Amino acid sequence: MYAFRRGTFVGLDVNTSRLEPGVVVLLLEGSITSGAEVRLDDVFIEDLLQQGERRLILDLTGIEHMDSTGMHLMYTCFSRAQEAGAELRFVSSNARISRIFKITRLDEVLPFYPTVEAARRSFTPNPSATS
Repeated sequence: MYAFRRGTFVGLDVNTSRLEPGVVVLLLEGSITSGAEVRLDDVFIEDLLQQGERRLILDLTGIEHMDSTGMHLMYTCFSRAQEAGAELRFVSSNARISRIFKITRLDEVLPFYPTVEAARRSFTPNPSATS
């Protein structure tokens, strides 16, 4: 079983928790910019995928600043999840952060939702849960 944890990177706090069986939420708070040298994809996403987690939500509501490095990181996390057969959703109610993704049109590639609950409801049904 994955040991849920809290991690701190330069300018970024990451809190990982289980929303329900089979759904893990990573709450990000702070900044994701070029100076932060964040390897969220290696440290958290890869760990979760290796532990068999297949439904992940990256909650960006606590992100204050993000640049192209952060956007690239979000895309990398999404790509890694897809390659592993996992589903990754993004949550952002922060207008400034949402605007960055709209301007670059990454919001058309990455699945964004206004709330964690909306992201949770979007996952495909878990076959083992329908028994």
